[in-house]
Amino acid sequence: PRAFAFAIDDLGWNIGNDDGDVDGVGPYRIGIDRKMDLKDYKPIVEVGKKVGVRIQSLFVLAEMDRLNILAKHPSTTWMGEKWDNTKNVCNEQINIMNYVKNNAAYLEFGLHGVGHEYWDAKGRKNRAEWYSTDDNKPRETDTIIAHIQCFKDIMAQYGLDEKHGHSFPESFVPCAYGYYWNPGNKNSTGKLLSDNGVKYVNTLFDYIRELNPPEGENGGGFDNGVIVVNRINYGNNWYSLSSLPTVPLSEQKSDIIETHWSNWLAQDNFLQKQTINKFIQYYKMVQQQKDRYVAKNTEQFHSQWLYKKYTKISENKNGFVTIDNTNMPNEAYQNNILGVIVLKVELKKGEHISEAFLNGKQIPAYFEEEGYGFMYLPILKQQKYTLEYKIGKKLMSPCVYNNGTYNIYSLTTNKTKTELKIKLYGTQNLIISTKKVKKIESENKNIKILSKNYDEQKQLLTLKVSALDIQGEKGVIKLLY
Repeated sequence: PRAFAFAIDDLGWNIGNDDGDVDGVGPYRIGIDRKMDLKDYKPIVEVGKKVGVRIQSLFVLAEMDRLNILAKHPSTTWMGEKWDNTKNVCNEQINIMNYVKNNAAYLEFGLHGVGHEYWDAKGRKNRAEWYSTDDNKPRETDTIIAHIQCFKDIMAQYGLDEKHGHSFPESFVPCAYGYYWNPGNKNSTGKLLSDNGVKYVNTLFDYIRELNPPEGENGGGFDNGVIVVNRINYGNNWYSLSSLPTVPLSEQKSDIIETHWSNWLAQDNFLQKQTINKFIQYYKMVQQQKDRYVAKNTEQFHSQWLYKKYTKISENKNGFVTIDNTNMPNEAYQNNILGVIVLKVELKKGEHISEAFLNGKQIPAYFEEEGYGFMYLPILKQQKYTLEYKIGKKLMSPCVYNNGTYNIYSLTTNKTKTELKIKLYGTQNLIISTKKVKKIESENKNIKILSKNYDEQKQLLTLKVSALDIQGEKGVIKLLY
């Protein structure tokens, strides 16, 4: 199936009203004339928990600056050297960023910008922060590096830095689609992003056609260590409250869909639950389509996009699938971009995929929803594979029942132990179909086993696990029998 994901721009503003077209100098924000607070982040997490997805959320951090560091970098704000954010400094900022950190399983902390625009030495605004769409030319390298450092420095004000075990965002959306597409040349947005840990980018390529980016409404490609894919807005304006795409899913060409923070918020608190339910039902509708599925996180989304583009899959006989991944580009394996592949099988009531072996080895993870079984295969090498699966009345075992937002890369098992290679986000439950275990170990000290519960009748082990890094932790969890 084609992957599906929303990207949400413009989180992080403390003030909601939009100054962009008022005085010609102020920033473009989100079009809500009030102060933003903690409750405005909760709807995204509530949807993520209910659906089982980690939603890509892109932040603008200028108004989160508690130490006025941006005064040293006048191009980041409309106040320039006179930057003073005192009026926004409050405990609510700390509560918000702690909430974002503590809910990393469902809300991805991504990079959008510092002040969203660029202000020159005379205080004049120029669109946009990372590339001048007004002048059709890239920002100076030193400017981009400085803005990235500003973003890092504000993150550090909330303990979201390397010192405290946190990485820079892996995902990026350029403000106003200002992305300098320049593969093979060190003078590109991609190169500067990749140097700082970014892997995954989405933007609207048509906005900057003069850069000759990939063609097609669902186009994309590699740029100096990052993968960049096209995204489209399907009718929900950036300022529209409680707003879903108006174009039917069947007519949407891009796999990732543009939204903005305002779209996820209601006119008043008593209407917010209705808005949350709208998004939940939309995700549910996507999952019901035979040719689509809801990607659980950004890595998985981009991986599926790559497999759809480069991998040939056929099922000439029920239960026997041939997979040819020999055409996957080398760039997919650089910078650890490529992740797991997802296959989708229609099931009747009471049916499960009871066995699934890839080249003779059991697949690591499986999930069921909306009448379908979802097989999560490990990262494929540039080779051919045979997948054999059977439909029956029982779940396969041992196997991870992947209803969370993590990635399971592999599962190896013998009589004495089962080992799971995982990338874990935040705190969530890991459900494993297995026989009773004597001991559980985590090889990564930053992946902690908080609690365990075993249902002997169903033979299901539930582990509550947590990851330190807000961008996720990789490690091996061992089940000892």
